[in-house]
Formats: sequence, C-alpha cells, structure tokens
Amino acid sequence: MKGSLLYNRIHKTPKEDIPLKILFVDACPRSRDISRSYKLGRAFMDEYLCLHPDAEVIEYRLDDMDIRPLTGNAEKARSEMSIAAKLTDPAFQPARDFAAADKIIVCAPYWDYAFPACLKAFIESICVYGITFRYENDLPVGMCRAEDLVYLTTAGSPIGEDNWGGDYLKAVTRKLLGVKNFHQVSADGLDLSGADPDSLVAEAVCRAKALAGRL
Repeated sequence: MKGSLLYNRIHKTPKEDIPLKILFVDACPRSRDISRSYKLGRAFMDEYLCLHPDAEVIEYRLDDMDIRPLTGNAEKARSEMSIAAKLTDPAFQPARDFAAADKIIVCAPYWDYAFPACLKAFIESICVYGITFRYENDLPVGMCRAEDLVYLTTAGSPIGEDNWGGDYLKAVTRKLLGVKNFHQVSADGLDLSGADPDSLVAEAVCRAKALAGRL
C-alpha cells in the first residue's frame, strides 16, 4: 500500500532531515567475549560509527529476545490485522525498525550450512505486509529504506559454494524487502587442522573495516 503512513514516513522524508539510522542485529548465540562472528560485526560497527559519529543505532541481540517461529495461528492473526494497527502494535517494532533503517548490519555464525534458528525467526518477524513489503500487480515490492545490508559471519569449516545463509539473506532482503545491496564478510576454515584462526579473523576484521569505510 504505497500511500500508507509508514511508506510516506520512510520514503517521502528527505534523508538529510533525519539522523542516519543503523540497525545492528546480533544473532550470535555464544557470549560476546568468545563469539568470533560478533567480533567481526563489532569491528564493522566500531569503524562505521567512527566515520559517522552522529548515527543513531538500534541494536537487537536475538539471544536475549523471545522471538518464536511463526505459527499458523500467529500468521492468521497477523494477516487479519489492519496496517494501521501494525503501525502501533509493539510486536511489530522490529519490522518498523528494519523498514526505517538506512543501513542494516547482521552478524551470525555459520551453523548447519546457514545460521542459527533465531535469525530465521527474526526474519519471519520482520517480513510484515504493509510495513516491510507490499504487493503491486500480484508481485511483492519492498518498502525498506536501507540501501545496504552487511552480513558478517565466521565458520569453523570452509563455506565455499555452500553459502546458504548468506544467499538466503540476500534473496529475501533484496527480492521481498527492497534492500538494494548485499555485502558479506566471512572468515571461514577457522577450525581446520593447521589453521591460524586468530590471523584469519584479524584479516576478516580488516576487510570489515575497509567495507565500513566504503559505505
């Protein structure tokens, strides 16, 4: 619904009139002092905020949130709710934050060829008709403001062509939600015999900081 209040708020307000909004999604189940994926995500964020000190940051640590997979009853209730109600219901605050962000940063480990289940549940929670996407001519059209989503991940094994987590995020955020550009920084093969994980992570941190400078 192109004329909706949220669409106008996000897309009709000049970006220079409001602070840069950054959404940082931490989908790392392990504690932050040992999570290599969080270290990579934090390095990107710290570098980006050094370059954009006035940016407004909204941070979600998914391990601390009670985000559950979407059930049939929950989906039915959500689909029957009016768009106006979704604009104020606290349950849809993550979707509203996702739609309004200028940059979206996601860090998550490479688990089971993808990422932890909490991140999939989060994506389900923010794919909301009337907030992050609408339909035109029976096709989905993204309503999100962000031009860039950055995905930072680490893996004990090589990722190679089996980048199913990154590929999924790229597809759903570009094709459904309207985020134009997808960027990924990975450190993989960290637990292979003979690997130097500290050096591999440090090299990925350098690439993450360089990407922050380009964005």
